[in-house]
Amino acid sequence: MDEQIFEALVEEFYLESQERIQRIADTLMAWGEAEESERKELLVLLRRELHTVKGNAGMMGLKELQDLSHHLEDRVADLATSDSVRDLLGDLDRVQQELNVACGRVSALEDAAETEVATATSAPGGVRVGFGTLDGLVDLLSEMVIFRNRLGDSLGRAMATLPRGARSGSSWLAVEEAHEVLEKTLDRVQYSVMQLRMVPLENLFLQLKRLVFDEAQRLERKVEFRAHGGETPLDKGLLELASEALGHLVRNAVVHGLEGRDERVAAGKPEAGKLIVTAHTTSEEVWIDVEDDGRGIDSEALRERAAKLGLDSPAGADLPTLLALPGLSTRDEADASAGRGMGMAAVGESIRRGGGQLEVVSTVGEGTRFRLRLPLSAAIIRALLLRVEDDLFVLPAAAVREAVALNVGDRTLLQGAAVVRWRQELIPLVDLGVQFGATPERRDQGQILFIESEGRYRGLVVDAIVGIRDIVVKPLDRMMGAPLGISGCTILGDGRVVLILDAAALSRIVQRGK
Repeated sequence: MDEQIFEALVEEFYLESQERIQRIADTLMAWGEAEESERKELLVLLRRELHTVKGNAGMMGLKELQDLSHHLEDRVADLATSDSVRDLLGDLDRVQQELNVACGRVSALEDAAETEVATATSAPGGVRVGFGTLDGLVDLLSEMVIFRNRLGDSLGRAMATLPRGARSGSSWLAVEEAHEVLEKTLDRVQYSVMQLRMVPLENLFLQLKRLVFDEAQRLERKVEFRAHGGETPLDKGLLELASEALGHLVRNAVVHGLEGRDERVAAGKPEAGKLIVTAHTTSEEVWIDVEDDGRGIDSEALRERAAKLGLDSPAGADLPTLLALPGLSTRDEADASAGRGMGMAAVGESIRRGGGQLEVVSTVGEGTRFRLRLPLSAAIIRALLLRVEDDLFVLPAAAVREAVALNVGDRTLLQGAAVVRWRQELIPLVDLGVQFGATPERRDQGQILFIESEGRYRGLVVDAIVGIRDIVVKPLDRMMGAPLGISGCTILGDGRVVLILDAAALSRIVQRGK
C-alpha cells in the first residue's frame, strides 16, 4: 500500500475512534443521573460504539486495542448490576492511551488541537496544516516583524539627516509609500498565520467535564458542571498552559470550593453544587471564568492560616496575593486531589510567565469566581516602548489603562509610599528608575502609565513613551533567573535586546522611600 494512502487511513481511523471514545465517555458520565427507562437506550449505545471501535481496530491489525475494547465491551454488559462507572472510565482511559500509542500520538488534547487546524476550519474540505509547519511559519513571521521594525527605525534615522526640502522628493515619497504598503501587508500575513494557530476550547472543556465527574465520584458529591463558549479560539502556544491552569482551578473548586451534601442542605442550597466554566474573547484577550456556588474563600481565615504556617504575607494582603503564597493550604494533609498549597502559586506564576493574569472574586457562603486572562497571541504582542534614564523597556499594551503627564504637585506620600489620585482613587506609584536601580530618587517629571492586573492598579513612572509597536516575545535566559517585574525580552529593530515588563508583578509592588 502506498505510504501516503496508509497514513491517510490511519488518520481517518484515529479521528473516528476518537469521536466514538468521547461519545462513550459522555454516555458513561450521563449514566448516574439517567432514569431507569433511559438506561436501556444508553446501554445499547455504549455496546454499539465499543463494538465498532473493536471491529475497526481489528481491521487495522491493532490487536492490543482490539482486546482492550473487547474487555470493556464485556464489562459494560454488567453495568446495570455490578461495575461502577468510575472503573469503566478507567478502562476507557486505557483504550484511549492504546489508541494514541498505536497511531503515534502524544496526548488527546494535542491531537484534538491538531485536527482543528485548517486553512478554513468552517469550510468543508479544509486543508489541515500540521503544527510543526505553523510553528515554522511563526518563527519566520517573528523574524519579519523584527526586520520590519529595523527597517522603520532605519528610515526614520535616514529621514532625520536629510535637509527639509529633500524629504519631499519623489524618491523618498516612493520609499515611504512602499514601506507603508509593506507594513499593511505584513499585518495581514501576521493576522492570518495567528488565526491558523487558534484552536477552539471545546476539547479542553470535554476533558474538564471528565475531571469534574471523577472528583465528584471520589468525594461522593453531586456537581452540576456546565461549560459555555467552547467555540472560543485560543493560541495553540497557550493551550498547554490553559489546560494545566484550568485543571487545577476546576479540581480546586470541587475539592475545596463546593460543600458536601449535608453542609449545602444546612446552608439552604441545592444538594448539587454548580460549577460553570465560561470562555469569551475581548478585543485583546481571551477570558476564561471558573465559577462555583460553594462556600467561598474567607480572606481573614487565610491570613490566620498563613501566620500559623509562618508564611510571609504583606500586611493587608488581598485575596489573590494570599492565594499565591507558596505552601498555603487549608488542609493539614495532602491527598490525591488536595495538595500542599503549591498549586495556586504554581498556576499563578505559569500564567504570568505566559503573559496572562489570574483574578479572583469570592463571597463567603456564596461562591468564588476565578478569571483566567490570556493574550490572543503567545508569540507577537502589541506593546509600548518606554524610556527610563538610558534604558528602554517594553510594556504589553493590554495592561495599560491610561497615560498622563507626571505632575509632582499631584503626588503625595501615604505611609511612606508615593500615591496619586486617579479616577477618584489613590493609586500607588512605582518609579521604574528606582525599581531597577537606574536612579536612587523618584523622578519629578515624565509620564505615568496606569496599569491594571488581577484587579490591582499601579502608576508606573517613566521618563517618556517612545512609541507603540508589535514585539516578538522571547523567554529570558535561565542564567538570569526570574527578576521581579520582568517577564521576558524582545529584540528591537536596531538589534538591541530589551526587557519586557511584568504588569502582574509590578502591580503588587509598594515602593517606599524618598
